[in-house]
Order: sequence, then C-alpha cells, then structure tokens
Amino acid sequence: ETMQTSLRSSRALGPARKIGGIKATRPCVSRRALPVKNQSCLIINTKGGGHAFIGLHLAQELLKRGHTVTICNDGDNTKLSSKAPFSQYSQLERQGATVTWGSPTDPSTWPKGDFEVVYDNNGKDLESCKPLIDQHMSQGKAKHYVFVGSAGAYNANSIEPCHYEGDARKASAGHVEVEKYLELINMPYTVFQPLYIYGPHTAKDCEQWFIDRIARDRPVPIPAPGIQLTTLTHVEDVATMLASVPGNPNAVGQHYNVCSDRCISFVGIVNAISKAMGKEPNVLLYDPAALGLGKSGKAEGFPFRTIHFFANSDKAKMELGWQPKHSFVGDVNDLVDAYFASGRDKKDIDFSIDDKIIQAMRK
Repeated sequence: ETMQTSLRSSRALGPARKIGGIKATRPCVSRRALPVKNQSCLIINTKGGGHAFIGLHLAQELLKRGHTVTICNDGDNTKLSSKAPFSQYSQLERQGATVTWGSPTDPSTWPKGDFEVVYDNNGKDLESCKPLIDQHMSQGKAKHYVFVGSAGAYNANSIEPCHYEGDARKASAGHVEVEKYLELINMPYTVFQPLYIYGPHTAKDCEQWFIDRIARDRPVPIPAPGIQLTTLTHVEDVATMLASVPGNPNAVGQHYNVCSDRCISFVGIVNAISKAMGKEPNVLLYDPAALGLGKSGKAEGFPFRTIHFFANSDKAKMELGWQPKHSFVGDVNDLVDAYFASGRDKKDIDFSIDDKIIQAMRK
C-alpha cells in the first residue's frame, strides 16, 4: 500500500512577520479571479536540470490562454535542440510561440521588443538574474517579473517539516539574494518555489530512477527509514500555477510554493510503481552516512534529499484560484507506460552505487 498524506490544511498561510520576536503568519484571503487581457510574455529558460521543461509547458499553457509567448533559451541550440525538452520547440513554434537562443546575462543576445511579463526560469543567483531584472524592470519596460526559484532555499525543519510561505530561508542561498534585490528595487514581482517535478520531456530523473530498478527486478536502495515524505508535482500543474500571473495583481509581491497537495513517502513511490507494474516491491533500506555514501540530507546516487521535503500549496489555491489536476498515484500507470515507450528499459544503466550498497548490506 502506498503511504500518502493529504496536505489539505485547515488554514492557508501568507508571508511571515515578527511579533515580539516570534514568527507569526497571516491567513490568506481568497481573492476573486479577475478577467485578464492577453499579454506579451518572455520566458528565459534554463538549458538543463529539473526546471528545463517548465519553459516548454509554461509556454503551451500561456498560448492556450491567449497570451503572446517568446522563449529565449540559454545555451547552444545546435547542441541542445535534439534533446528533451528542447526537441519539442518546433511544435511550440507551430502553436504560435517564438523561440530564440542566447545568454541570459548578455542583453545583446535577447529577443527584441517589449514584454509585459518576464519569467526567469534560469537564474540561480543575483549575478545571473540582475541583467534581466535591470534591463526589463528597472527601465520600465515590463510590468511583472516572475522568478522561478526553489523550495530548496527553505531551511530544513525536523520539528515541522512541511514548508509554508514565510518560513525561514537559507540566508546563503542564491535565490534568496535575488528575492532581496527584487524587494530593494521595489519592482512588481512574484516568486514561485517548486519542489520535485515529473512529466513529459523532463531532462532529469524522477520516477525513472525507481522504474530503472523495479523493471529489472533489482532491489531499490532507499535511505532509511524510508517513510520520509516528499511532493511530486506534474509539470502541467506547475505550468497552470505560473500561467495565472499575467494581469493578476493578486500575485504581485507574493511567494508561492509550487507543489501537489498530496505527499508520498520514498517507500510509497516504490510501492505505487511496483503495483502498476504487477511486481512485488523490493526495498533495501540503508544508512548512507554509515556506508560513506552521503551526509547532510544527501545520498550518493539517490535522486532526492534523504529528509522530509514537502510543502503546502493552499496559498496558491486561495489567492490564484489554482487547483492541481494530477497526483503521482493517479499518473503512475501512464508514467510506467511512458518509460517503456521511451525504450529506456533496453538501455544500460549504471548500478555501481547500488551494487556497493548491496554488497555492504550483506556483510
């Protein structure tokens, strides 16, 4: 049986404030959705990692809503255009989007024209974001800057592990540095904080890591105790939340967690996939630190943090009118089908770290 927990809390929390040295939160107020006119949107998209396919799906959602969309992708198109998700850009152009390639820190490579909404799905620190902010926001060309940050900037909390907007953040995180600059220059901005994302045309493993092992009847090595909770969010749900920004004053100056309203344990992921494949789950629990394979919430070769990593998305529901349409358990059969359709089950996978773990656990 999968181990899932609903994250439907009895209250949604807004940004934190200090009262007498104690962090307090204000309840979110549900705001009526406003009619939105079509706007010109620029997406600066990263060339790799778990966020690379956000740009593709966000562009599709914005086009569906009637907005004009231009993507400027970091990197060399001759090297990237045959890889996921960039191999889908030709279809995006047929749908009406403009696709360009350039450097997010070099304005001379950016597409010409004025854009009302600028999505930064690339920058990780102020050095990589400041040129875009200064060019499009400080000079008054854009009306709204949308920064796709990361929930990884939250401080881990072993007492209350579920992250809410306004929780303590890592002062050293590059994303936090960007957020402070946005506040300093007093420009209209919104910050989105995704967790783990799955779905079509990803450039980074999520469920694939688990299926690799289950499909080959190998044990799945899971950092103990295995009941650590996380949220896995379909990229289409990520896109619909981000696409709610154009023309929406409710979003200005706000931070939003981007995640499913359900969480699942590591063992639950194995159980769900095994059930979809008609196999018995085979979990091997181990201590990464004891085997010299990890510390500080990380494990060599494992795709997720080894601690609880989940968040609450009620604020986006209340303020943006957003509702997720997907759940990992509801999508797992399609994910397994997509894995086999891709031919990955025929590929050679490096299980050398798994073999180290298996060998060590036999001693």
